[in-house]
Amino acid sequence: MKKLGAALLAVIMCITLSGCNYPELYERVLIHGIGVDWTGSGYRVTVRSSASAEDEGEELFTCEGETVLQALSDLSLTTGREPFYSHNYLVVFGMDCALNGLDDCLDFFVRYYNTRPAVKMFLSVTTAGEVLSAENDGKLMKMSQLQALGRGGRYNGQAAEVEILDFVNAVKGEGTSPVLPALRATEEGVEVFATGYFSGYKLMGLMDPGGTRGWLAAMDRLEMGELTVGGPEEGRVTLSLRNVSGSIEPDIAGGPSFKIELEVDADISSADRVQMERPDAYERIEDAARQLLEGEVQSAIEQAVMEDGCDIFGFGRLLYRKEPDFWREQKESWPDLMKECRYQVSASVKVRRLEQENRNGID
Repeated sequence: MKKLGAALLAVIMCITLSGCNYPELYERVLIHGIGVDWTGSGYRVTVRSSASAEDEGEELFTCEGETVLQALSDLSLTTGREPFYSHNYLVVFGMDCALNGLDDCLDFFVRYYNTRPAVKMFLSVTTAGEVLSAENDGKLMKMSQLQALGRGGRYNGQAAEVEILDFVNAVKGEGTSPVLPALRATEEGVEVFATGYFSGYKLMGLMDPGGTRGWLAAMDRLEMGELTVGGPEEGRVTLSLRNVSGSIEPDIAGGPSFKIELEVDADISSADRVQMERPDAYERIEDAARQLLEGEVQSAIEQAVMEDGCDIFGFGRLLYRKEPDFWREQKESWPDLMKECRYQVSASVKVRRLEQENRNGID
């Protein structure tokens, strides 16, 4: 009887599973990238996909709707296939979406059961459609290449890397403002050229690569990069940064203040001989690099915090953690109060000394 029951159960399971009627992969639109633009009355969604898991070529579709989900649902009318999101690499939002506020169009990517919120998130300086339709050597730029742009900051130190969950957590967290890497289409493809910073879900401004590097360094997120100091007259030196650390220490004595400290080790990757022949060459290079990095941090604070009231450094979050009573009393007025805070920035740069080349040859 037990064997008979097991056999009947197996048959029932086979019948039940075969009746689920799940679509095959060839019946789905395997989405690799999604771009969202605001039309004034709804959303235009640009989708990049492949026809199958083995297909290296990618397709481009455009659809519209009152909501992002409605627009994406209309893909079935265009393709005869069901949208499939688990292959998605990234989401790009157009400038009009960011200026209007990303809350409505972003909600779908966080809430919808079939999407993955842990994907790269970008801002387009124009439209998302322009970015997703960008070509390289006459072919659509691969979504895997666009996704890699988010990791570029790890190597050049001038770009933020943000996923959807990072952005949402920064919006909803105590005392912090979100950022996004900003893209633009060029004749060669697409590049990261700035960092957009937000008040809540609304874009407030764009920060240049120098300010981005200063912000990354202060946030202890600068891993490496190249730094050039000097000029045509005195000669230029390019440093390769390594072992970069940043820290921010809050203090409420006498009013909120923040001490931002950077410690940087660097190697000389290229140098003008005029620079290196000076007896105090290393000291001059270190001092120039120190001033440049301090200036980039101060520039980011001046622009994002002081002018536009966006706490991209998480100063308020630090107060929330270290001085919770003070934060509870002041958090409602924090956007105005942080403009009155004191910010002290200091950097220490150490350039590795190399053996001097024997210019007179071997004796």
